[in-house]
Order: sequence, then structure tokens, then C-alpha cells
Amino acid sequence: MNFKVLAGVVLASGLFIWGCNVDTARLANGGMSLVSAITISDEQLKQESRNMRARGDQQAEVASSGSSYAKRLNNLTGNLKNEAGLDLNFKVYLTEDINANATPDGSVRVYSGLMDYMDDDELFFVIGHEIGHVANGDALDAMRVAYTTAGLRQGVASVNNAAVIFSDSLLGDLLEAAVNAQFSQKQESDADVYGYNLMRKYGKDPASAVSALNKLAALGSGGGFLASHPDSAERARNIEKLIAAEGK
Repeated sequence: MNFKVLAGVVLASGLFIWGCNVDTARLANGGMSLVSAITISDEQLKQESRNMRARGDQQAEVASSGSSYAKRLNNLTGNLKNEAGLDLNFKVYLTEDINANATPDGSVRVYSGLMDYMDDDELFFVIGHEIGHVANGDALDAMRVAYTTAGLRQGVASVNNAAVIFSDSLLGDLLEAAVNAQFSQKQESDADVYGYNLMRKYGKDPASAVSALNKLAALGSGGGFLASHPDSAERARNIEKLIAAEGK
């Protein structure tokens, strides 16, 4: 996103709005939200991500630490809590949806439907892929876009004399936008390679990366993980080429 262009649009909008009969104090507050959304630092974005993830965890049905799902996930991710210097945390959402996602603060959420659908090595690849989006900065970029969009919405709300603080529904929309972001083909490919290399590092079978992607491809198009991670069959072929090139 070209933030200089966006800033220009915001300023131009502000000049136009000042000619209208609105509550200027509320508009100023809304304008600050727009500026904050554009100029917010990476660390601030990560903190916002933590806040939104905490809210999401409260709304979701999270597997208890003693459940078979949580124990399995902990066994798979026990060595990943500080991978690549990241402060990662993992939880299972109890739902039949086949999905997983990660936010820039390092929170990785795996759905029980996905765990039921894949074996341990396949699941490890998917988790590694999601960590890749964090390590490569993709999740942070998606969060910035979502946050800026929310800031624009808040600015518009202030003109309409609505609440100028982020409502619970807006926070929910922001989290949904961030975790369901559409990544570019290069971002997806780079995250696949990250997950593949993580499998190599921890002695997992790299071929399971191929089978994981083929399993997703077999599901066809759909929402959640499938919508935000398209072209699974092609990505599986790319991993096969990588394995062949390394002589596996």
C-alpha cells in the first residue's frame, strides 16, 4: 500500500469535511485515528494484534490444556516457542473448520478440524507455513492494511457522529480481516519454503508438505484457510521440485 498516497487522500478529505456542519471535536478525534492508523509503528501493531487475539480467544472455544488436541499441539510445537527469535504461542480452536492462522504478535491458532484432517508431519508443515507468514513480515503487512482500513472507517464514523473509538464489532472485523488476508503468490511460496525448511530442521518428513498441500487441494475452493491460501496443488508441485532438487 502506498501510505503517502493514502495520507494525501485523508488530508484532502479533511479539507473537504471542514466545510460541513459537523462536530469538530469528534472529527479531530477521528482524524487522529486516521493518522495513527497510517503512522503506527510495527511494535504498536503487534500490541494491537495481541489485544485483538486475546479478544478472539475469549470468543472462541479454546481446547483446554488437558485435552488431546492441546497435548498433541504442544508436542508438535514444544521446540517452536522461540523459533527464529519470535515469541510464539499456540492454541487449538475447537471447530470442524479446516483452518489455521497467525497474527504478527506470534499467536498461531490451529483448528481442531485441521488437526483431524492431517497427520503430525502434515500439520507441522501447515504450522510452519503460518510461522513463515509471521517471520517474513506478511502477517504484519496484512495487519497494517486492516488497521488502516479500520482507521478510515472510524474517521467516516466520526463525521456521522458515531462513536470514535473502535467498537467491539470493529475490533472483530479487524481481527477477521488480518487473519483472512489474501497473500501474494510469492508470499505463499516463501511461507511454504519456510515451513519446508522447518521440517528439515526438526527431522520431519518433507514429503508430508506435499501431502498436506494435496489434501487441501482435494477439498476444492472454500472459505477460511482455503480462501486465503489458494493454488494448493500448484504449491505442492513446487515443493516436489524442491525435494527433487535437494536429492530427497
